Amino acid sequence: MLAGNINKVIFINFCQRFHLYVHAMALLLLARGLTLAQISLIESIMIFTIFLMEIPTGVLADRLGRKWSIVCSTILLMCAEFIFIFARDYHWYVIIALLTGTGFAFASGAVEALVYDSLPDDDQREDNMKRSMGRVNSWGQIAFVISPIIGALIIGDAHPARFIPAIALTVVALLIGLLVCLTLKEPGIDTSEKKPGSFALLRDGAALVRNNRRLRRLTLLAIFSAPFTAALITTLAAPYLTLNDASPFMAGVALSVGSMLAAITQRYAYKVEAWLGQGRAIALLIILPGLMYWLLALAAGPLAPVLIVILMYGSNDMKAPLFSAYQNALIEGKNRATVLSLINMFVSLYLALMAPLYARMAEVSLDGAFVVMGAVIIAVALLLRVHRLPPAPESA
Repeated sequence: MLAGNINKVIFINFCQRFHLYVHAMALLLLARGLTLAQISLIESIMIFTIFLMEIPTGVLADRLGRKWSIVCSTILLMCAEFIFIFARDYHWYVIIALLTGTGFAFASGAVEALVYDSLPDDDQREDNMKRSMGRVNSWGQIAFVISPIIGALIIGDAHPARFIPAIALTVVALLIGLLVCLTLKEPGIDTSEKKPGSFALLRDGAALVRNNRRLRRLTLLAIFSAPFTAALITTLAAPYLTLNDASPFMAGVALSVGSMLAAITQRYAYKVEAWLGQGRAIALLIILPGLMYWLLALAAGPLAPVLIVILMYGSNDMKAPLFSAYQNALIEGKNRATVLSLINMFVSLYLALMAPLYARMAEVSLDGAFVVMGAVIIAVALLLRVHRLPPAPESA
């Protein structure tokens, strides 16, 4: 009965990522009078909203069901896109950020929890989770392969008026995703026991993250080695490429080709682990974005920056399916969404605090911002000794 859930989640994730204008959104907002710092502040408001809503939405997913959390996520994202069609004032963009952040928070723990709970409970569950989340993330990237090319053709020279049909078609994609959400099956999670209260779910989840060495190390790495992919796409990449004489259309092409590469790398990330071993594979996948940011700082001319953005977007989040499997294997089903949301909450807080700082640096020097971003990622990997994770069978 639950076998179709994963395919449905893949399709829903595809619809939620089918953004026809995100590759050039910074150009639209700049044309509407916003600065890079304001654009980054809007993104930070969205991320900070995710931070605030992670725990409440994660608890709701464990208490009321993963399916309805994903439904709520899609509705909120669709409403935010609809408002974007008419928004002209900065305050409306803040409202959009609040809706979008809450929508992402509803999905962040619920999607992984639903996928994991839909898998057979056997010895292959962790490996199957790597493959399943690889497929989920891969098809999400395929949406970014298709949508920027279509969007680039619609937007053309990036005149503000040409963004409207692209945003409207994004709303339609989310509506289709919402219809599929309603067909999801809720996994049955040990209904023989009374469900714990919300506070108990949060307390037990926090204790697990605090006391389990492996999960604690994974959480710290997830937080402080975040590659700021969203900031690169929505805020920094398009202005960076246009400053290097690449056209808005090429920004869309870069995102599209990078998404195609990301679809492949995330789909087969588990093979990198099998080839190099867990420690070396995770070390490589964490340090690589840092090195890529340094390459961006050194690149010049229209071609090299486009190629590096493609490689960055294709490899930045390659570790995500592996981390998803490692984390879920250490969490009980009863509070899976709560614990995942707790972890994502701290990631969101870090992104919300650092993204405006990097944007402010970028207003002074994009190259300087990239140097600092790369240095932070590499330093964190070295300080946390990423190549020496505690072993998998870890007790509290």
